[in-house]
This record gives sequence, structure tokens and C-alpha cells, in this order.
Amino acid sequence: MGILTTPASGTRPEAGHRDGPTPRHEQIAGYLAVGALALVAVKPLLDIGEKKSSGGIDLGVVLTAVGAALMIGAYGLVALGARRLPPRPLLLVAGALALLLVSSAVSFLLVGARSDLLDLFDVRRYPIYGAHLEPRSAIPAEALRLVVGFAPIALLGLMLMRRSLISTRRLVLVTGVILLGALVHCVLAWLQVAGVIPYSFYFELANWQKIGRASGGYYHPMSLGRLLIFAVFLIYVLGDRLRVSAAVRYGLIGLFVATGAVSLHRFTILCLIVIVAAFEARRVRGLIASRRAGGRVDRRSALLVGGGIVAVAAVAGGLWGGAIWERVRVALTEVGSLDVRSDTFMHGRGAIWNDVADILGRSSADVWLFGFGYEPWDMHNDLIRIMIIWGITGIVLVGAILLGLYRLARAQLGLSGRLPLLVLFATLLIFGLTQKPLAYPYFLWLFFLGMLAVLAVDAETDDGVRTEASVRSDDSESVAAGRPT
Repeated sequence: MGILTTPASGTRPEAGHRDGPTPRHEQIAGYLAVGALALVAVKPLLDIGEKKSSGGIDLGVVLTAVGAALMIGAYGLVALGARRLPPRPLLLVAGALALLLVSSAVSFLLVGARSDLLDLFDVRRYPIYGAHLEPRSAIPAEALRLVVGFAPIALLGLMLMRRSLISTRRLVLVTGVILLGALVHCVLAWLQVAGVIPYSFYFELANWQKIGRASGGYYHPMSLGRLLIFAVFLIYVLGDRLRVSAAVRYGLIGLFVATGAVSLHRFTILCLIVIVAAFEARRVRGLIASRRAGGRVDRRSALLVGGGIVAVAAVAGGLWGGAIWERVRVALTEVGSLDVRSDTFMHGRGAIWNDVADILGRSSADVWLFGFGYEPWDMHNDLIRIMIIWGITGIVLVGAILLGLYRLARAQLGLSGRLPLLVLFATLLIFGLTQKPLAYPYFLWLFFLGMLAVLAVDAETDDGVRTEASVRSDDSESVAAGRPT
């Protein structure tokens, strides 16, 4: 195994470091990267006032498309200037994405031959099925969504090739703006709970009554949920690099978790619990180890943070106690049928999933292999969605993409960075049980931002552990010595 050499300061070397002036093409790539990161940062603020999807031009779609072009352009300039192919894992991921686009093209060509089968999707027994989509426009839109959603892979490649272009400082600035946006949406959500501003989305109870669901400036609580999930994750990963005290960080975490709870979006709540539990368990283990080693525990800070959380909870309970309790009751009791064969399983998801199973049972081999190319109904599950759009081929390729990204990132990390990476991917999988995170470009943008933050922080933390795969990577520009002969 090779030995990674590091500077005297103990920090890891910056990938792609070069002496001398920065080439012109890399300067332009830097501007493109900054522009892309700026769009990632400001999008939550631009989403305030989001309306239900309509047939008009969606500003969010335009912004994500522009951001994707900036990301791909930045990496393309650096790669062409260096005359190098992407790292092998990223090249394989790009190949898998290209195959998914080929599958979409096949489905587009077969629309006419599948018209009788596609007509079966015209039945919508409940509103949860979603709106009708024309396949000849929906298939290209789905392909574009795939490209836009996974465009931040270009930023990952850029970081591996030129770390200075995706520095920790820039990621901290992006996260700061995102946290500001999350804070604004939280204020709007609590104003909804207080009855000051109207709800935009409602939870339909079993007795046909409706209860408002806090969604902040978004139309749907899911959109608020993804922002809260990654806001909490980024706070934990970046920690004191955010340049705010521990009390402020824990105050924000408490606010974001509480807002997720009153939104009644159960899988947002579950993901937030997983993130907080994982990072706090590690922190507690660290405190115990430090105590046993004779270190001191800052009890005063712990008491201040704990007391502040209790005080805020008491104030919130006093102001909105009735509304909060009603949401707790609904979240615990209004879960729908637990019989997967029932239409009311998980509030209508059972109806969709059973109807999909029936249609697939009537489908030919080409549908099973390549899917329909788009999502005729709102599947409310990422695995089923992938099966419907790209078939078994899609399930294999998407699984390979996620596994490849995980292994690539893990190979760059020391021991301290592996828990955040595991939590990040676990969040993606958990959220996908009843939602479609791979269908939401901004969810994926935040996901990749989290991955970039984990890599950047770990690169600054010399814990003395590097995997052999990372040291031997042919596509890394890190300084390595002592290779075996």
C-alpha cells in the first residue's frame, strides 16, 4: 500500500494543486462553478410563494436547467484543459446515465405501439394519482429531469480534480444562504400554524375533514421537508466552520426539527430523527471517550443549550399548544390502513401500487426491460417509479449509480467522514420509500452538496486514515509516494 505524504501542518494536500498563474479556462470554470453554487444557495429564497404545478413556465425548472449547464460547463472546461477523462467511477456513472437516456429514447419510439397499455393509466380513482401526462412530452421531460438532477456529479468531479474550485469556504457560504432560506420558510410555516397566513396544502382525514399542513413558502410540505433535512445535515457536517456558536447551531436544529414535526410529513420527521440520532450518538461517544481519557466536559454549554431548547419549547407550547397537539394526534392516528392490499394503505398509495402491479402483469417483456419512459401516475415510491420509467434495466443502472457514488466518496474519506456519508445515503433511501427524491432535481442538488461538504471537511481533518483505493487512484492529483513495485 502506498504512503500518502502530507504537508508539515498535518493537513491533506489539495487535489490538483499547481504552482504558477491559473490558466484562463480554469478561471472561467471557477466563475461557472460559483454561479452554479449560487443558484444552489438562493433557490430556497426564490421558491417562496411556490404554487401548485401548472402548465406555464416554471421558474424553478429554468433555474435548475441553467444551474445544470453551469455545473457541466465548469467541469468540461477543466477536463478539456487538462486533456483527461473523468475518474473511472464517474465515467461509469456517466455511462449508466447515458444508458438510461437510451432507454427513454426506446420508450419514446414505442409510444404508439403501447397506446392500448398506456390507456390503462387514464383511470384515476383518487386525487393522489396525480394529473394526466401526455407521453410524447412527458418522456423528454423525464430525460431532462434525469440530466438536471444528476448534474452536480460534475461538481464532484471538479472537486476531485481542482479542489480549490469547490473549497470549504465556498461550501460554507452556500450553506449559510441555504440556512437563511430554511429559516425564512420556518417562520412562514409557524405563521401558518398560528393562523396568520393561510395554508396552501391540507391533510384529508378519514372523516373527510381537513387539517392544514405547514409548508412554509412552498406549496407542499415535502418541499419544505427536503430543505429541513439537508439544513440539519449540513449544520452537523460543517459544525463550527459555520462561524456561529454551538448554542445557535442547536437552536437552528431544534427549530428545523420542530417545523418538520408540525408539517405532518412523516418521512421528513423520520429522516430528521435518523440524522440527529446518528450525529448525537457519535458526539456522546466522543464525550464519554474524552471523559475516560481525563478530559473535561463543557457542562455549562450543555446546560445552556438544553435550557434554551426547553424554554423555546415552552413558549411554542403556550402559543400554539392546541394546534401542535392536534398535529401530534393526527400524525400518530391518521396513518391509513396497514393492509398493503387495501386502497387506503398509506392514504391511497396502496391503490396506486396495486393498480400498477395489475398493469405490469399485462405488460410485455419490453415494458419490463425498459419501462414506459415516464411516470403516468404519481408513484409515491422511488423504486416503483424507476421500474415504471426505465424497467428492470433502470433499477440495475440506478442501483449501480448510487453504489458507484457511495464507493467513490467513501474511498476519499477517513474514518470520521464515513458516518456522515452513510447517513446521507440512508436519508436518500428512507425518503424514497414514500416519496421520489431521485425525481426532484433540487433534492439531488442538496444531496450532492452534502456529499461535497463531507469530502471537503474530511480533507481538512487529518485522522491518519486513507484507504488504499484513494491513494492508488489514477485519477487523483494528490501527492503519493512509496508505491509498491
